[in-house]
Amino acid sequence: MKRILSVIVGVMVAAGVMVACAPAGEKPTVAPVTELSSVDEISGQLGFSMVTLSLDGYEAKNYQVIDGELGQIIYENADGRVLRLRMQKINDDICGVEGAKDGGMHKIGKHEIWFGYLDGTQIAQWGDDGFTYCLVGEGFGSFGKEPFRAAAAALEEQVEQQKEQQ
Repeated sequence: MKRILSVIVGVMVAAGVMVACAPAGEKPTVAPVTELSSVDEISGQLGFSMVTLSLDGYEAKNYQVIDGELGQIIYENADGRVLRLRMQKINDDICGVEGAKDGGMHKIGKHEIWFGYLDGTQIAQWGDDGFTYCLVGEGFGSFGKEPFRAAAAALEEQVEQQKEQQ
């Protein structure tokens, strides 16, 4: 018993030393996430109008601002498929899917949209007017590419409609 306690205390001391010796000012590896209750709250936090997605069978379940700059709305349907709509005032990769395979550029609506995939995750991303839009679909693996691409096309069309209304 004494030996086990000694090992536990030793591990705790070592962990404390590693934390104390970490370089100052280093950013955490996980971006801070602020949970909100509506798209209006996201827009207020970000300083621009966050776009939304209206798609039959999908309901917005979660509203978030990530690292103070990236808006995210998580949609789910009854089949367990999840769509993560992300928007940021930047021209960069905002999808957050490391190691995604290139699915190529495809003309949808007014934009060339990049598609990617990794295991059961599908990605669509494009930039316009200084903003980047990303849709990440999870749980689409057995349904093929078409349902996700239809969701991406619906998002592109709705983004354009929302821009015209502003």
